[in-house]
Amino acid sequence: MNKRDLALGLLAGVAGVSLAATASQAMGEDDARAAIAMWLGAVQTGDPAAVEAVLAPEFQILRSDGSGHDKTSYLANLPKQSTKPEVSDIAFSGNGDVIVARYMLRIEQTINGKPVQAMAPRLSVFRRGGAGWLIVAHANFAQIG
Repeated sequence: MNKRDLALGLLAGVAGVSLAATASQAMGEDDARAAIAMWLGAVQTGDPAAVEAVLAPEFQILRSDGSGHDKTSYLANLPKQSTKPEVSDIAFSGNGDVIVARYMLRIEQTINGKPVQAMAPRLSVFRRGGAGWLIVAHANFAQIG
């Protein structure tokens, strides 16, 4: 093996690692988008059974007014949505079966009969369950009222 062969082998190895990292990131972004869409789609239905199917047993939510819910109390206090959610500016990180995603969400909704700021950031934590993604925690930074 000469220096040229060694250099070509090293270059091919570096290129392979770069391609694997890019493919991994693309797969992670697809997972993040799928998890967010699953969560928002369930809440969009307004059906507590549909929402319950995507909530992890340990689910917690925190809202901008400081109110929070666990799984049981959230299902009894779902927001009312009048437009389809529009997601933008997704940033995510993941490890194994967990994804943390922050994003901007535009949606017309009310919480406890009060209007909610239409465009605001969200932070969601998902973990992969037996049937797909479950939401573990969610922070809604939209002002209420």
